[in-house]
Amino acid sequence: MSSSVVTLFEDRKTKVNLSHTQINDILFFKSILGSQCLSLDYDGSLQIMHYVGFISRGNTRVQILPKIYEKAGIRGEDEVRESTKVLYNLLRVSEYNKVLHLPDSLKSGLDEIDFLEVFISIFADRVFRTYSTKMNREYLEIEENSAFVKGKISFQKTMKHNLLRRDLHFVNYQSFEHDNVINNVVKTVAIRLMEYSRDAENKKNLKKALMFLDDAKQIELSLPLIQSVKFNRLNMEFESVFNMAKMFYLNLQPENFAGEESVFSFLIPVNDLYEHYLYKLFSEIDGYHAIHEDIRNFARFEDGRNVLRIKPDILVLKNKQVALVADAKYKNPCFDKGNYTNISRDDIYQVFAYSKVYGIKKIALIYPLFDDMPSPKKRIILKDDTGEVELNILCVDIKSNNFEEVKAQLSAELLQETYE
Repeated sequence: MSSSVVTLFEDRKTKVNLSHTQINDILFFKSILGSQCLSLDYDGSLQIMHYVGFISRGNTRVQILPKIYEKAGIRGEDEVRESTKVLYNLLRVSEYNKVLHLPDSLKSGLDEIDFLEVFISIFADRVFRTYSTKMNREYLEIEENSAFVKGKISFQKTMKHNLLRRDLHFVNYQSFEHDNVINNVVKTVAIRLMEYSRDAENKKNLKKALMFLDDAKQIELSLPLIQSVKFNRLNMEFESVFNMAKMFYLNLQPENFAGEESVFSFLIPVNDLYEHYLYKLFSEIDGYHAIHEDIRNFARFEDGRNVLRIKPDILVLKNKQVALVADAKYKNPCFDKGNYTNISRDDIYQVFAYSKVYGIKKIALIYPLFDDMPSPKKRIILKDDTGEVELNILCVDIKSNNFEEVKAQLSAELLQETYE
């Protein structure tokens, strides 16, 4: 059985050599992704649409990366490496998964391994850093039949169970222990990931991190147990590493800790991820306030029942007034010979309707920058009998890890003229 990672690019057919087991596992993924999002042809061409991330079952591991290069001649390992950086950057800037708290850039070498191993590496590093500076201890209530008297003696239980053993006493006491739920959960997840990882460096780092958890024990995990954990000022330093362990558990549960054929998935709708990325950028622009997915009714029956709702991706407000409505479109608008050739009419109708509902004259369609091709902003004037609406078409470089630079582009090209 092959243990190699199958790497795909979202919405691109890729011909892959699969074993019989891998074929069965990938067909099983249809029950998770939906049959409309996964296709496997007889010639081995595999396509997964609308999602990025990873999914695995047993020894079958598939990672889906953003398709950001199409015509730039970048293929093979170079495309995998660059697209891994793009996915990492989208997750980091958007804070789509708040548990991860991703550092500003990938460690050297991490862009050479699959994305699941990137997460495992971050978790191993977080366990080591957290527990190497402070050990998590908690007072636990302990009851035992002991030859040593400590705490309180339970005379009733002592008389009932120790009639012939006068040297023993049932005692109740508190002990300041490493063996507590937080440490046990972190240790159990770390051990499971060490068994699951195929990267030698990750295995070594997990083993090094586990040295600090020798006094904790491996336990059977359950959602009620994990949800029972409460954080306070005494243990809040361990909340971040615990939440990441919880994230791994939730992606492996309920039966996934039981065997090698379990499914592990971290799948993100790529359009949703891109929306969150743009929303985060707009929300950080000084003097403006951004709203993500505002819902407004704009059609109703005579009896007052609503018929239609609209939900623009991003509203940008200035002084509590809507200054811009922007829609995020994760697709290649295809800039060629001075024009964008792949702009959907439906998308234009959609944002034009937003301008009417919100009563504004400035709207935008914002795309990722594909293939590193210069793609300047284009302005289109939309007219009807009530006047003109300015539609801006813009591409942003999601490969850039310079948050301030991309934010400044949005501000300069879409907002500065609004209130001059």
